Amino acid sequence: MDATKTPPAHWSYGEKPALAGADAAPKAGKAAAEGVQSVRRAVTVLNVLGSFGRTGASVAKISQLSQLHKATAHRILGALLGEGLVEQDPSSRNYRLGARISVLNALMGQQFDLRIVGQQVLDRLAEATGDAIYLGVRTHFDGLCLDLREGEHKVPVLRLRPNECWPLGIGAFSIALIAFLPDEEVDAIIEHNARYLGAQRDITPSYIRQQVDSTRACGHAASRNLGNLGMAAVAVPVFDPLWRPIASLCITTTLERLSAEREKELVNLLWAESRAITTNWCELGGFSRPITWRKGLASSI
Repeated sequence: MDATKTPPAHWSYGEKPALAGADAAPKAGKAAAEGVQSVRRAVTVLNVLGSFGRTGASVAKISQLSQLHKATAHRILGALLGEGLVEQDPSSRNYRLGARISVLNALMGQQFDLRIVGQQVLDRLAEATGDAIYLGVRTHFDGLCLDLREGEHKVPVLRLRPNECWPLGIGAFSIALIAFLPDEEVDAIIEHNARYLGAQRDITPSYIRQQVDSTRACGHAASRNLGNLGMAAVAVPVFDPLWRPIASLCITTTLERLSAEREKELVNLLWAESRAITTNWCELGGFSRPITWRKGLASSI
């Protein structure tokens, strides 16, 4: 894509290429489609590995979570291993992300480092609100806490600390990360993470879907007294230049500090910072500001 052109208004995260049918497709079209499929599968494997950190995962586990045949997963891992994007633990034989990933991350940081940009954002929000502020990103089926700032009003219970993961769909922090994904991707995340809901008495797959619908309707995620811990939170997504939700900003506080009126004020603060991050990213990448993919969302943010 020409970086000087405005990205398309409609984005399709993970959209499959349209084919007229295997028999009718030209050979060139077939080859292109197969190439795209291979890339998508490799990216899926990398995303799965990103959820396991240094411990890594076995081929069987990677196959299960990526929904790829074990032989296919093994072949992709071999190719990624050869490129340094994946490495294998010599004792456990588990696969994990390789050193080449950190090199690419460093190169990306020269363009736009979300963690560094987020430091200033979290400082401003913590000072303005006095509450705890999270910056999180998605790693496949989990949300990863990139950073945290605690304001002057100490929150008695903070479940998540920097570099820790949390299943997507549980809490405002992660609802903001998934609500603006396509429906089929949201459904896949909820289905996968349903296995972790046993200890969450007040959270079910249907409750998560209700939260997604509510977040889409009002433009932000909110939770109150989740797990009966007397806590409350509001969160908004952070979009990249192609209008893909790649992070979330979340304010966590106590129930008594989050009146309906203050919730509106905090949401406005969050969206101001979220928009600033996206605008900054667009300017650095030479993009014009993209238009939202869903009618009505722009008025919410």
